[in-house]
Amino acid sequence: MKAARVTGNVDEQRYVAEHVVEDLSVHAVVEEEILYPAMRDALADGDQLVDEALEEHQEAKELLTRIDGKDPQSEDARAAFDQLVASITHHVDEEEGELLPRLRSALGQERLQQMGQKLEMARKAAPTHPHPHAPNTPPGNVAAGAFATVVDKIRDALRS
Repeated sequence: MKAARVTGNVDEQRYVAEHVVEDLSVHAVVEEEILYPAMRDALADGDQLVDEALEEHQEAKELLTRIDGKDPQSEDARAAFDQLVASITHHVDEEEGELLPRLRSALGQERLQQMGQKLEMARKAAPTHPHPHAPNTPPGNVAAGAFATVVDKIRDALRS
């Protein structure tokens, strides 16, 4: 699958890249801290499903690292972006088509609402850049995430 190129001048491309990196970095951490432990507990094949999802997250983090802070017009950043779009499209299709409906059925409305609140709180405190070498399962990911968030906030402040 070939991804559509981001058009516009280099500043617009950089802006899009920065937001893609931040949004997907936050998304991955939040899923790893809140959603995936719930899936492991609630679904009979949760361990297998989460392990596969974590592999996909790892690939995405490595691709995000190739994009983060780089010239968006470089061949490596463009290739990484194309790969990222294909990978994320597959990941989202799988989660929305199979995993989340199964989790909804297994957890019930009250637990889902509680999880939604936890997800929002985690989103506010999540790192804003990829950290592919950090742990991605509890409890290591929570501790590493807290440290990475501080580093990322300083990094973001220095960039702007």
